[in-house]
Amino acid sequence: MNYGAADERWANPPQPVAAAEHGPSFDHSMVSEEYEHDKKKNPAQKEGISFSQALLASGHEKSDGKIKLTARSFMEVGGYAVFLIVLVYVAFAQNSIQSYYYSKVMSDLFVASTGASGAPAFGSCTSMDNIWDWLSQVLIPGIYWTETSNSTDNENMIYYENRLLGEPRIRMLKVTNDSCTVMKSFQREIKECFANYEEKLEDKTMVGDGSVDAFIYATAKELENLKTVGTIASYGGGGFVQRLPVAGSTEAQSAIATLKANRWIDRGSRAIIVDFALYNANINLFCVVKLLFELPASGGVITTPKLMTYDLLTYQTSGGTRMMIFEGIFCGFILYFIFEELFAIGRHRLHYLTQFWNLVDVVLLGFSVATIILSVNRTKTGVNRVNSVIENGLTNAPFDDVTSSENSYLNIKACVVFVAWVKVFKFISVNKTMSQLSSTLTRSAKDIGGFAVMFAVFFFAFAQFGYLCFGTQIADYSNLYNSAFALLRLILGDFNFSALESCNRFFGPAFFIAYVFFVSFILLNMFLAIINDSYVEVKAELARKKDGEGILDWFMNKVRGLTKRGKRPDAPGEDATYEDYKLMLYRAGYAEKDINEAFTRFNVTSMTEHVPEKVAEDIADEVARMTEQKRNYMENHRDYANLNRRVDQMQESVFSIVDRIEGVNATLQTIEKQRVQQQDGGNLMDLSALLTNQVRNRESAARRPTITSIADKKEE
Repeated sequence: MNYGAADERWANPPQPVAAAEHGPSFDHSMVSEEYEHDKKKNPAQKEGISFSQALLASGHEKSDGKIKLTARSFMEVGGYAVFLIVLVYVAFAQNSIQSYYYSKVMSDLFVASTGASGAPAFGSCTSMDNIWDWLSQVLIPGIYWTETSNSTDNENMIYYENRLLGEPRIRMLKVTNDSCTVMKSFQREIKECFANYEEKLEDKTMVGDGSVDAFIYATAKELENLKTVGTIASYGGGGFVQRLPVAGSTEAQSAIATLKANRWIDRGSRAIIVDFALYNANINLFCVVKLLFELPASGGVITTPKLMTYDLLTYQTSGGTRMMIFEGIFCGFILYFIFEELFAIGRHRLHYLTQFWNLVDVVLLGFSVATIILSVNRTKTGVNRVNSVIENGLTNAPFDDVTSSENSYLNIKACVVFVAWVKVFKFISVNKTMSQLSSTLTRSAKDIGGFAVMFAVFFFAFAQFGYLCFGTQIADYSNLYNSAFALLRLILGDFNFSALESCNRFFGPAFFIAYVFFVSFILLNMFLAIINDSYVEVKAELARKKDGEGILDWFMNKVRGLTKRGKRPDAPGEDATYEDYKLMLYRAGYAEKDINEAFTRFNVTSMTEHVPEKVAEDIADEVARMTEQKRNYMENHRDYANLNRRVDQMQESVFSIVDRIEGVNATLQTIEKQRVQQQDGGNLMDLSALLTNQVRNRESAARRPTITSIADKKEE
């Protein structure tokens, strides 16, 4: 066999990114590291992108439109990945499962525990007497830990480990006895009227001679309190306050007994708030406890426990320095992003804000700046409050400002983390598969908007019906807000059908069945149909697209290449054999069938001892050409099938229109026939009437001569 001399030096076969799939699919992804003249020599070969191209590519896209990954985008992805790591560390470094366990232990002690003499648990209190029993039998024993340890002085210590910060406070708010008006019909029997709580209706009158602080009203400024949000109302920071001693359960019990004897809680009382703070040095956490009893005007008691655990001394621990470094890096990223956004807005003006991802960037920066400000504020507030408590000898410890600043910081920080992870879709959407989600939502946005209006009409109609029909008997429908969320839970299968049925034996089941039918069966399936149609269209469009590799493609192909092939093989040497070249092409991602056909076409078999470089290069080009040809054939066949399907749909539509036109034409012909028949009938009637008149006229004319002759004879 004469193979001829090789005119050029051996060029490596295209190095692989992903292995080819055996079967009908021929969608190969390959990386070309040949020179430009080699690419021109083999135009059918598919182009890819290597790591060196990613680093050295210019900031603009190549003219062939296939290389999407540029140095700018690569650096942007890398920088954002570092930013995300820093953000996640800053966000989660101060949160641990110990915070949950700490809150749970305190909740078990003060909320779930019952009294030794039968006092109910906190959540089971339903009357004023229950409140007094809970204060004396649950709160006092829980705060003043009487058991002692052999090795530790446990004064002011709960569970031997939790230090009580300051004096526990019991605060009462009440309204005046004329805060509402009694109807005339009942004024003889009912002399006093106590309305629901409003800050303007508060009773601030001193009780007795004011010898006891608990009977003197204290303002919110004096107590350093903020508003407390309850189930029924928001309660002001002032009130009548009973301070319990830091140590000594006997004195505390005596104070509670004095309040009860003087009827400190009366008909006008609307809220009883118990608050105190604890510190555990073992885990360096603070627990702020606020237990709220609400006494509505209707009677009874509504309880709301709030136990919040915070890390107020983050920077004074072993990881404080590391935390400060990461927060500094985070601030540096935010400053860089702010300047970048300002330059972009300066170039594009308001048009910059029309892009979705640009709006996401602006929102992320806004939340990040707010997080930095709130972080500084909550750190300053927490340190100042702890120092203040220590300076006053652990007697006064109002932590409302600390909880407010901490909660604000945590809420905004959660928003930052959420938006930051949403932005990840911006980078992974360069891949065809990953971009299907965003493209599907974008395409179906208008349809979803119209569907949302229709869904809202049905949903709020059912919500209002449930509120009006069942609101007086079922807690889930007690107001419009609860009713709306009850219906949302019903969609997820969380419902209480027996409560609806017992409330109204007719409207309860009817309401349930109608809601499930219209919302779950019809509207939700309509929503899924909208999404499904858009997804099918987007998937078909992406299948016809011939874009180059994106960032995710490059990365995943490299990973697949490493996991499947291990170390990338070197180029065959001068003594390379048939098996060497075959293995090289197989590892490059080509199908074994195409490789065998190419070797057969060039008369190269396993018996060939040495394959010249030129022949090997031609074989590689032939394999690439065959693969690309089959791939193009499959794409063309798919396009032809789609076109054929659309033509069939058009034909069906045209035939349907023709059938309708024929039906309309037949109807018009029938109408025309009826009109002609009616007109002919009218003409016949007119002709008959005319002939009748003519006959009558002739008969009249014939009678006239006879009558005349008779008259003449009579005259004669």
